[in-house]
Amino acid sequence: MSILKSFLFFLCAAAAAAIPVFLLWVDIHVFADDVPEISLTEIVQETLLGCIVVMHFWLAKKYDTQRYCNILIGGFFLAMLIRELDSFFDLFFHGSWVWFALFTSFLSLCRPLRHWNKTLAQLTHYTRTPYYGIMMSGLLCVLVFSRLFGMQFIWHAVLNDGYIRVLKNAIEECSESFGYVLCFMASAGSYCHFRAMARQPAPVTRSHPQPGNITTPASASSAG
Repeated sequence: MSILKSFLFFLCAAAAAAIPVFLLWVDIHVFADDVPEISLTEIVQETLLGCIVVMHFWLAKKYDTQRYCNILIGGFFLAMLIRELDSFFDLFFHGSWVWFALFTSFLSLCRPLRHWNKTLAQLTHYTRTPYYGIMMSGLLCVLVFSRLFGMQFIWHAVLNDGYIRVLKNAIEECSESFGYVLCFMASAGSYCHFRAMARQPAPVTRSHPQPGNITTPASASSAG
């Protein structure tokens, strides 16, 4: 059964890995755009971030064993969601997303810092789960790989006079989407894990009689 589950997980992961490429194809061939701020790729990225935030805040509300860890993770991805929605927050004033992200980060840090000892223990426990590696892979892909791989001077050096900005945008956004898919898979795995643990019945503890309270047939007959 474990082999079958591993194979099914591989198929789901392969399908999820193909999503960013499919979104990029739809943006370029169907909508004929250059992956601007408002595109199918960007909308799906923001949707994935929103789902991640909801899942971790829901886990923080329902399960106190990992509450502060989930508050930190949810607050971090909420700040990333606000960054992705920078064009919307620019309607207030240019660069206003920074202040909204700082405010939500401050709120997300209040309770975990107040209970820092429990927070550290919960974060340590999270690093031992199989979903931690997937989450770290997704964050590295979003925050490091996609940023470095999308730097203009690299593509100017590769393409020389044939440099086209849409190519750089497409590669950068596709890499970023893949990272968000990995983060979503890690969050969904944590969500299903906690739900499954909650359904398991609590272990039954049997009370053992104290040595002084044990009644033997001989003591019962002498008492009579």
